Amino acid sequence: MKTFKTLSKLALTVFMVFMVSCSKDDPAPSTPTPLPIPSGSYINAVVDGVNFTTNIFGVSTASGTRSGSGDLTLIQEVGADLGGNGIAINLLGITTTGTYTLDGNSDSVIAYTTTSGTGAFGTGGCPGATGTLIVTFLDNTKIEGTFSFIGKDVDNCATSATKTVTNGSFRCVFLL
Repeated sequence: MKTFKTLSKLALTVFMVFMVSCSKDDPAPSTPTPLPIPSGSYINAVVDGVNFTTNIFGVSTASGTRSGSGDLTLIQEVGADLGGNGIAINLLGITTTGTYTLDGNSDSVIAYTTTSGTGAFGTGGCPGATGTLIVTFLDNTKIEGTFSFIGKDVDNCATSATKTVTNGSFRCVFLL
């Protein structure tokens, strides 16, 4: 009986040591590093029925610049999705809000590129490639608007498949 009491006390002691080692005295986990502040720029769209966004885990991959003035104003914004596909918006001479047609006759182009290497499907250079860009806000610090287009691969106009891009929206906060 004395052995049983000794073993019981030993088991209770081991259990108590185990419980104390799992107490609240463990160090607190470190504070996580905050995410970078997003640039404010973004590109969102639907490409052939599939959502495209440059917002990846709360951070946008989109960025852009503005240079020149008047008819030589060049606004460029690019961004990629999680899969590495991209949209590039290149606007030449657009200095006011309004609706703009993008096609082989315009100086501005929007293009969708794939990581699969099947080409860049843009609004310039091919018959049947066309789009609409609506600029809803434009000042010296940013541009915002919407877009849609049917893009073709300029390297293969005659045999190119198309990419249909709808419900596009963008904001480009110009990098200084």
